[in-house]
Amino acid sequence: MPPKLPLIGKAVSSLFLSSRHFVCPSCRYKQSRAISNSPARLRTQGKRKARGTTLQIRTASTTASITAVNVRRDIPPRFLTLHQSFKSLESEAAVYINLSQLRLALRGLESENAVTRIAVLGLNGHNGPRRLARALLADPLASEQRWEKQLTADDNDERAILLRYGEQSDVDDRHPLVKTLFIPSATLYTHGLEILVQASSAANQSSGEAGVANLLVPGNGRLSTVTFPVHKMIIYQEGLQDLDSVPKISMHEGEMFKVIFDWSWSTLQQQSPKAQSVSPINLALGEAAIDIFRQSLQRSVEYDHLWFDAGMPGITAWLLDGTESQNGGIKPAIRGLLQTICKNATKAIAQEDESSVQRQKASTISVATKNIIDQGISIWAENAHTELRDRLDRAFYSKSWRRIKWWKLFWRVDDVGYIASDILQKDWLVAAEKEMIWISGRIHQSGLLGLPKLRPAAVLDPDDEQTLGGHPPPPSVSDLVEKWSTYEVVENQVFQQPSLPETIPRARYALSLLTVPPLQSLSQSLLLQTISTNALASSLSALLYVSVSTTSPYEAGAIAAVGLVWSLRRLQTRWEIARLKWEAQMREDGRSVLRNVEEVARATVREGGMGEVDEFGREDRRVAREAVARAERALEETSPGVDSSLHVDTLRTQQ
Repeated sequence: MPPKLPLIGKAVSSLFLSSRHFVCPSCRYKQSRAISNSPARLRTQGKRKARGTTLQIRTASTTASITAVNVRRDIPPRFLTLHQSFKSLESEAAVYINLSQLRLALRGLESENAVTRIAVLGLNGHNGPRRLARALLADPLASEQRWEKQLTADDNDERAILLRYGEQSDVDDRHPLVKTLFIPSATLYTHGLEILVQASSAANQSSGEAGVANLLVPGNGRLSTVTFPVHKMIIYQEGLQDLDSVPKISMHEGEMFKVIFDWSWSTLQQQSPKAQSVSPINLALGEAAIDIFRQSLQRSVEYDHLWFDAGMPGITAWLLDGTESQNGGIKPAIRGLLQTICKNATKAIAQEDESSVQRQKASTISVATKNIIDQGISIWAENAHTELRDRLDRAFYSKSWRRIKWWKLFWRVDDVGYIASDILQKDWLVAAEKEMIWISGRIHQSGLLGLPKLRPAAVLDPDDEQTLGGHPPPPSVSDLVEKWSTYEVVENQVFQQPSLPETIPRARYALSLLTVPPLQSLSQSLLLQTISTNALASSLSALLYVSVSTTSPYEAGAIAAVGLVWSLRRLQTRWEIARLKWEAQMREDGRSVLRNVEEVARATVREGGMGEVDEFGREDRRVAREAVARAERALEETSPGVDSSLHVDTLRTQQ
């Protein structure tokens, strides 16, 4: 036998309104009418009417429902820890959860008698799910009511319909996407239900586990961003056509999803109310059973047979399953929604981890590519060392280098810097520099250098900030000093090696600044010392010859000759040693630069191309995973019939 809903509906005013704190929209309207009929109110209305102003009172309720997300309510103490654990998901795991679905679950924890919202989605339009909702909520003992005609009216209104309890049938169609229909249904009132009826095109895109999870947040249209989360869902399919559009529901999801096939041409046997997630029904036969029973109460036996043959008792039992809490605990429907949120969040985090690993693997360079580039570096190093040896030998035996021998310094001293710089520019790792540019291009092309790093934003000194129309600050001594005044600064700046192609030219520039000027200065100082020594020896010889009469010209000339020989010998020795040292330094510095470039290039090939690790994303996923774990533990600890006030006291102590 179907449930005797009409008897409950007759006693609803005398029984439930006195024991449960529920104020329906009609009662709020009556209270507003009672307040408006008070003497003071009537006097005010009389004055307004005298002024020609009419007072408009809306018959539709404007109060927010229990499931509204912006209503502030007192949280029961036994749900406080669980509420705070899931509330933290909004800030710590917002990317991996559906916020509207989470807020619906939180509203279920903020009330003793939380409303359970069930969606009836039609895959073939809005007519089928509206007829199904009417058959499930209609009162067979009463005549057809006005809300039934409004629900099944064949109009062009494609908006979703939200069925809520109300003692009188009323319609609130101010929302552009949802039309709220208040109906005097004992089923909605007794079990605290809301029924969302709409035609959904989102189910056509729901394939796989992710699509099934998204069905709990159906949307109104493709371009709409407004969603209506629900606790449970009935998916209505008329006939067997377009079976590909039906989402695939697993057996363990039967408590939250129910797929119904309307086979109106066949007689169905009674289905188990909870064993299957897919149930066939005969909706036309169920509607006929209600019409037969309304015609005559004596046809109750025929009504029972038709109702059971239509497969409606199983749908009714599934609809009411999980809507009542046991021993003051969480309603099974709300608990199932919380478990779904945690499960979907965990799955989304795991998928993001896998995607991060796949992206890192995709950006990793293959070993074969690295081996090819490494072989190219080995060939470059061998050719570069050979070039350094041969080109410098040819340069140091060239005619230009022989022009600055010690005995030619008297007329070639000003050419020392030019000749040394010319050797550096033309014979010091010229070909190696060009080949390194090509190898660097290969390294960059293969992706071993990774993504370019952005420079950090410059930090300005607050004292340097000037206002509009102000005067510039006075110059300081540091502003007038040359920034490249010492060799140490130049050397540090040159050998930072910002990139492989720039290493050799910057090293050449550093050598031209650090070695050529000292060599030029040494040649000039040695020549000056030689000339001054010869002049001093000649002066001493002339003075001795003039002052001492017994000194012969040969004796005086011997002193001048000794000074000349000693100064020339000193010039020859020191200058040739300086030239040899400069040659050796050019060779050694060249080998050092080549070794450095080779090591850096090999390290780039060896350590580069490993894929970019998303450190920020990994940290966000870790925080989200910990938040979901805390929510799951809090949900496990909050079992039906167990008071969690101890957890509340512990939380307050920690705070």
